[in-house]
Amino acid sequence: MLPPTLDQPFVDEVADAQHARELGPEYVAAAGKVIASHVRNELAGATVFDEPAIALAPSPKDKWLACRIAMEEYGHHLKFNKLAAELGLAVPLRGPALSVFDYELHTWTEFVVLKAIVDLAEVVLMEELSGATYLPLRHLAMKLLPEERFHVAFGRRASIELAAEPANRPALSTAVSDLVRFTVPFFGRSASSNNELFRRWGIKHSTNDEARASFIARSRRFVVDDLGLEFPEVGVHWHGHPAAPH
Repeated sequence: MLPPTLDQPFVDEVADAQHARELGPEYVAAAGKVIASHVRNELAGATVFDEPAIALAPSPKDKWLACRIAMEEYGHHLKFNKLAAELGLAVPLRGPALSVFDYELHTWTEFVVLKAIVDLAEVVLMEELSGATYLPLRHLAMKLLPEERFHVAFGRRASIELAAEPANRPALSTAVSDLVRFTVPFFGRSASSNNELFRRWGIKHSTNDEARASFIARSRRFVVDDLGLEFPEVGVHWHGHPAAPH
């Protein structure tokens, strides 16, 4: 088999970890890097955002919803960790989580905006992985997408309810501005050798900037049309500069 290129990427379906190993270490690296990233980031999100939000929730129903979200995100971590074990990845938790998890969560308002915006970025990535050539990853992404979409819908609904009260709008606006900027790096650098690796082997099909552009367009519609707030000025290109501190 000729090595895949960006012009002629690998398109065959890879049924399992054994098939992946038969294709060679580069394919295992392509699938493995994406899986390991989700192992780390699903755990980080549950730990630093979702579980602390239970204490911030203003009502028993809100606490119940926050508990559900935390449970589901911890479950996502465990499911990706199972894929990592099947592929034989060594210490998938080694390495940092994404910088978006450096955001300091203090209020319920911040949490619901975070669910509407940061989890939308995760939806964009999960939708991308729903076409991955590595079938265990594809099937897991498709299985988890309804839960991720529920998290976004929860955040949107709660944010819209808060926006109906004028006194809440300044805090909502600040959270939107901060969280959009924190989420821009979520998709990776514009010039990314990892992204080229993923696209050559059909793990992903979009560039990081294409995925970021989709996130920006979809989050802008929510912020402007549904919340009636200004959307921060951000671009589709990101070259590795850290997000502004919270």
